[in-house]
Amino acid sequence: MSANGSNGNNDSNEATPPAPSPSVRLDIADRMKRWHGKVAVVTGASGAIGGAIAIELVKAGMIVCALSRRRDKVEKLRVSLFDVAGTLNYVECDITVEDDIKYAFGWIENTYGGVDMLVNNAGIITKCLLTEKNNTRDLYKTMETNIIGLSLCTRESVKSMKARDVKGHIINVNSIFGHKVHQAVPGTRPLNGMYPASKYAVTAITECIRQELVYLGTGCKVTSISPGLVEGDILSSNTSKENEIVNYMPKLKPEDVAEAVLYAITTPENVQIHELIIKPMGEFL
Repeated sequence: MSANGSNGNNDSNEATPPAPSPSVRLDIADRMKRWHGKVAVVTGASGAIGGAIAIELVKAGMIVCALSRRRDKVEKLRVSLFDVAGTLNYVECDITVEDDIKYAFGWIENTYGGVDMLVNNAGIITKCLLTEKNNTRDLYKTMETNIIGLSLCTRESVKSMKARDVKGHIINVNSIFGHKVHQAVPGTRPLNGMYPASKYAVTAITECIRQELVYLGTGCKVTSISPGLVEGDILSSNTSKENEIVNYMPKLKPEDVAEAVLYAITTPENVQIHELIIKPMGEFL
């Protein structure tokens, strides 16, 4: 007869349930240890989201190179960091200028050996309409920053990762408007302009990069993180004056986006977070 309700099966023949993967039981702080001492490039680190991301990476022990045109803001961020494991460096760079990008990545390679992570965070939004007169410069500026600059920084990062056989990670800070176009209230001025088009491009570029990384056999990951409205970011700051309702919309905190980045870069080697959309509770965009 069987014992202990085993339905006639010999206990010794029962399959032992597999132990849970160790990575499931580790918190993010433990999983971030793999990035300790590694080099991360963060564009637009002088902004709210970029600054929050840079801070978290420095706290985790990374060497963060902040590409920005605003030394004062990056220095203010740097001096606010106490008793942290990593370092924050200001690297002057206008990502709409290819020579600036090449110089910045060359300096990083000569100083630290290369790049292990890239956070494409820099972006702009202009107030001009697509049909507005004399808007040519604004249209080009949006595309040069949000698309071309992102692509050139990615190109230089992948070159560095591939040359050193590094399984790095590329984070594209996208937007909810990379997946939907905000519906203008009839009779009010539309707020979209070229911005959603540039962010839709980032959504497509992320998939194109993923395919290229597979083709190149790099082992690198790429992730698009698309937040809704965020306190202090360019979208909230630039649209609140033209559309007062933005002031009353729920918003994420920059730290929420930074935590999403940490989540994406700490997955097991066989897992890639390709697209992560995060919204504040109650969002009605």
